Amino acid sequence: MSKAPRILLVKNRALGDSIMGLSAIQYLKALYPESTIIYAVPQWIEPLYRDSLTAADTIYSIQMKSFTDILKLLMDIKRFKIDHIHEMHQSGTGAKVLKGIALLLGIKYTAHNHHLKSVTGVVDQGKILPLIQRDLDGVFSFLGFGERPQFLDFAPVITPNNIINKTPLIIFGVVATRATKMWPLENYISLAKKILEKHPQFKIVIPLSKSLEDKKIQEDLFRLGLSENITIVNWNLQELPKHFQEAHFYVGNDTGLKHLAVAVGLKTFTFYGPEPANEWHPYNSVNHPYFYLDNLACRTRAHHYCGLSVCDLRVGNMDCLKAFSPEKVLELIEKEIQS
Repeated sequence: MSKAPRILLVKNRALGDSIMGLSAIQYLKALYPESTIIYAVPQWIEPLYRDSLTAADTIYSIQMKSFTDILKLLMDIKRFKIDHIHEMHQSGTGAKVLKGIALLLGIKYTAHNHHLKSVTGVVDQGKILPLIQRDLDGVFSFLGFGERPQFLDFAPVITPNNIINKTPLIIFGVVATRATKMWPLENYISLAKKILEKHPQFKIVIPLSKSLEDKKIQEDLFRLGLSENITIVNWNLQELPKHFQEAHFYVGNDTGLKHLAVAVGLKTFTFYGPEPANEWHPYNSVNHPYFYLDNLACRTRAHHYCGLSVCDLRVGNMDCLKAFSPEKVLELIEKEIQS
């Protein structure tokens, strides 16, 4: 490896995954301060980074759906003079397209597919580890040297370009990729009421997109009696880092919004239901406490986690999240409210 490599790091995954991928970039920058690192993220996610700084030199919008997309990608990699492509959380499409481009241009392609159990050259391949540790291990195995990096030393960082003033704002993250990851909406409404009764100086906001799923959540919130003191906001991706950094803290489900909150320096309180917190919460739990009911047999019936979109239990339905009452949550976050 040259002293100043030109690396294309690819993470063609969801919003939260792309944010956690910044940790591997920060590690690489620490190893190769003079390097050029281009971070390729899905086209729809790229706006998140437009008004912010990260450890990457460039955020690149990647798309591999058509021949035109692939041709553009090839030409851009050639234009950037990339000498190493590394794909984090390898996908089937990426394995074919990126490996083919690397072969055509005569440059190196490496990848980490943590689902594989066979030996791939990555340290601790196939072990269940915090997601950031998996990314770090893949980069370390192919591009690193010296001591193996530890995930708690490399929390992702996103810095909005403008100076942000803190406001008495609390962000509720009520959305999730599936229903089994959602703390009940009525609990959010109850928690908000309790917070505002004791601390009326605060404002509570709920970020929602304009998707059909989020519109349904909005309808459900109003049906359940959402208070006029709680504001539903439709911030676009480009605005999110700035608005999040203004806030006091985040409380909500394990979703991309939570990882963004961590990256801009917010305190977070996160609900974990079907998935193990030790894997999907790769952060210091003192700075970022979470709610998780351990040792549930239903969670591990098929895998080491529950992959159901809807809980199928008649007895104990969604106990993994219903166990945490608004009163219990308020008790934990009260110190942060008062600080």
